[in-house]
Amino acid sequence: MDEVWEMIEHVGQEPLLLWTAAVLSAFLLVGILKRVLSIIVSCAILIILYLVYLTYFEEEFPLPEADVGEWIKIGENWFDSEPEPVLDDNETAFE
Repeated sequence: MDEVWEMIEHVGQEPLLLWTAAVLSAFLLVGILKRVLSIIVSCAILIILYLVYLTYFEEEFPLPEADVGEWIKIGENWFDSEPEPVLDDNETAFE
């Protein structure tokens, strides 16, 4: 850990290394901000398109209605079902 502090002190004492570290940090920050802003803009465009759909086209092209109660019943049946027996080559299943 002492080597890290020595390197930080060395960079702090050398102005050229300090400027290089600052420029690299600025490039890294700009790259991160570009990615975050592109994600935000993409999400905003998708939300605007969805709101336009809701406003102008939902009556002509309605979204299908989802019956959540039926989904819950399917999930309960799926989790409550017994697993099928796995047979080896020489075994048979007896019921």
